[in-house]
Amino acid sequence: MNLLTEESFIDDICGRINGQRIYLEHGEAGTLVAKYDNNIFDDFSSEKTNIQKRCNVEFISCPSCIIKIRFKFLNTSRNCGKSTVSENCGCDYVWIYEPTFEQSSEQFCGRIVEDNISSLEYKSQTRKVVVAFLYNRNYEHAFTLDYYSESNKLILIGYPKFGNMNNGTQIISSPFFPNLYPLDLSMEHIIRCESQNETCRISLIFTDFLIAPSSIIDLFDWNGERMYITTGNIFRPPVITTSGPSLTIRFYANGVTNYGYKAFYTFKLGHVSDIQLKPNIDCGGHVNNLGGGITMMNMVHEGSTDLTIRQGLTSNGAVLEKLKISLTHFPSSKEQEHVVPISQGFYISLNGVFYPESRLALVYAAFNYKNCLAGSDFLCHNRRCISTLLNCDGFDHCGDNSDEFSSTCSTDPRDRRHWSQIPNFLFPKVERLSDLTTSTINLKTQHQRQIQNHIETINSILEEGAGEMEEEIIIPDDPPDYDAPPDYDEVVKMCSESK
Repeated sequence: MNLLTEESFIDDICGRINGQRIYLEHGEAGTLVAKYDNNIFDDFSSEKTNIQKRCNVEFISCPSCIIKIRFKFLNTSRNCGKSTVSENCGCDYVWIYEPTFEQSSEQFCGRIVEDNISSLEYKSQTRKVVVAFLYNRNYEHAFTLDYYSESNKLILIGYPKFGNMNNGTQIISSPFFPNLYPLDLSMEHIIRCESQNETCRISLIFTDFLIAPSSIIDLFDWNGERMYITTGNIFRPPVITTSGPSLTIRFYANGVTNYGYKAFYTFKLGHVSDIQLKPNIDCGGHVNNLGGGITMMNMVHEGSTDLTIRQGLTSNGAVLEKLKISLTHFPSSKEQEHVVPISQGFYISLNGVFYPESRLALVYAAFNYKNCLAGSDFLCHNRRCISTLLNCDGFDHCGDNSDEFSSTCSTDPRDRRHWSQIPNFLFPKVERLSDLTTSTINLKTQHQRQIQNHIETINSILEEGAGEMEEEIIIPDDPPDYDAPPDYDEVVKMCSESK
């Protein structure tokens, strides 16, 4: 593959372009070399031979472009005369990376020649690439590489067949997710399905959707018709299923940045009438308050369930706990506590279905070990300080159940323990956290939380309407952006209608 075109340029990395930025138009190409004869910045004096030297160039292309690099020649020392040879480049090497993205870094060293089947390549995910040459000795000819600017478009092709439909690598994401994407990013994913005997469709489910409110994601069907368009103002898009064998996803940063997105795609074979589409229960949201709980009850009675708790706010976080629950083995109630710094948080995913009589409770609380304030805070026996709104709500927020003692809760006029038995329940409505960066919350007098005791179930919120709710709430504070989990009767009705 020859990346050069008629508009190609040849330059030496240690020559006149050393330390410079080179701007590339779409389709523009060139060649970069490192030769001793062209080095105008280094006199290679004997007293400097033990000092590592560096020449570098930064390439910048258009916002909707990436940069592809291919080595034609490389001849650098991997060990610099040392007896042991490391797998990594420990001496002289070419270092290629994308600024601000550490995981993009790659080092190239050793020896290859043109047309070698082991030729080395680098393909960026953003419009900026730095090529640096670090060396301790002079080389008559260290390397030659071609570079080329092309559209930031990734085409993914699948060849599904019955019995071998999908695999765990069918994932798309913004560049280097969950790192902040560039302000000027513009990219495109095209997913295609190749099947000779059956009609093929593509389904896309977003596991993470953390784009900025002004960023845009646009999805198109195989025939060019727009299927869905949204900004980062929603929790995540619905499940997307095409009517044909391709799906196009376009993303525009629009001058703002955030963590990005991640989605998993699958292939479906057969005509529409042949595919039994069961309802996808897609609920969830962002929770950012002092504590509360989520109950899920009266769920579907078929299948199995996976509950995964990860550290951090994305599906890339380390797994803290994973529960697999099947119909043949439904365990008794299990409680396990996980504690992380409040700046990290949790990512919790629930996939599957429940028995009608099964119940799940996710209980969370922010706490510290000092500065408990009378009236707004509750001091647990284990010295944790939690919001007083969490006292006597039917769940153990302290970790030692001292906030749920029957002797004290039964006489408390704010006893709310019965709410923990209400299906599909969100609570409480409290002031959201802001500017908290440590694992403890220091509640100062001037920052006291004015806690609102008005708590509503999802069902009552829907019945009364948003307008009536606003009149009753003294302190405006919306609940987390959740879609209510459907109850058992609703899901059975959905399944019957789909058949």
